[in-house]
Amino acid sequence: MLNARSDDRTAFRGLLKNRWLCGALAVSLLLQVAVIYVPFLQVAFSTQALTLADWTQCTVVASSVLWLRELSKYVRHATSHGILLSE
Repeated sequence: MLNARSDDRTAFRGLLKNRWLCGALAVSLLLQVAVIYVPFLQVAFSTQALTLADWTQCTVVASSVLWLRELSKYVRHATSHGILLSE
């Protein structure tokens, strides 16, 4: 969601300017945590608590799209400005 804002600019520029987006992300994260840790929601959604290792793995995998897209933006920018061209 964050890296789809622009094909040219980094996702991190002006990240906190859209308060609605920040609020939606915060609510989404809180609801996900509730489904994972609140006992009656665990039963309703058939979930179980995650360990720190589980959270780390989820974060790395989920954010890989963001980091790969940011890398592609950097390479495109660097190539168009002659930074990555070999002599």
